[in-house]
Amino acid sequence: MILVVASMEIELEGLFGLDRSPDYWEECELRYTGIGRENVSETFDSFESPSSLEGMLSVGFVGSVDPGVKPGDLCLIEAVGLQGGEARLCPDRAFWNRAKKSLGESFRTCELLTVDRTASSLEEKSSLFDGEISVIDRETYWVAEIADEEGVPFLSLRVVIDGADQELPPVYCYDGDTGKVKPGRFTSWLIRNPSRAGGLPRLGWNSVRARRRLGEALDEVVPALLE
Repeated sequence: MILVVASMEIELEGLFGLDRSPDYWEECELRYTGIGRENVSETFDSFESPSSLEGMLSVGFVGSVDPGVKPGDLCLIEAVGLQGGEARLCPDRAFWNRAKKSLGESFRTCELLTVDRTASSLEEKSSLFDGEISVIDRETYWVAEIADEEGVPFLSLRVVIDGADQELPPVYCYDGDTGKVKPGRFTSWLIRNPSRAGGLPRLGWNSVRARRRLGEALDEVVPALLE
C-alpha cells in the first residue's frame, strides 16, 4: 500500500481534480494533513501504519523562489531541507528512479525547503533563494521525517502554483490549518489594496492547472511505485 499525503483538499479535489477510478487506488490510502508541522504531527499521531505500507508519497502545491521554475512546473523532489536547519532528507532512491522513468521528460528535479510561514511577498521569496533551493512549502520535511523514523520509503511530487515573481495575499487572509480563504479578511484586504486584484485570476488559473498536472503525474507515478 502507498500512503498519498497532501495538506489541502484543494490540491487534489475540484475542477480537473483527482480521478480515483483507476484500479491502482485500491492499493493506496489518501490523507489530508492540513498545513504545517503541528497538523502533520496530529494527523500521523492518529494513524497506525499497516504492515502492508510500502511507501509514503507527499504531493501538493508549492511556491517557487527560483525565477527559472514557473507555475505549472512539475517538480520531482531530490532533497528536502528545513528553514533554519542543516539537515536534509532525501527520497528513497529506488522510488525516485521509478518515478523519474515513469514521468519521461515532463518534470523538473528540484530541492525543496519547508518553511515556518507562507512566503507571500517578493522580498520573502527572494530572501529564500540561495541558488540551490527552488521551491518551498510548509509540510514536506515533516512528512519525510516521519517516513524516515518509520523506515518507510519516501517520495515527493509537487507542482508550482505561484512563481517567484508573484505575490500572494497576506497570510491572515487564509485559514492557517486548511489554507481556505477567509472571505471577510480577504475582502477587507482587497478593498485596501485594489491594485492587487489584477493578479488574482492568474493565481486561480494556476491552481486549476497545478491540480490537473498533479493528477496526471499521480496516474503515471503511483503504478510505477506499486510494481
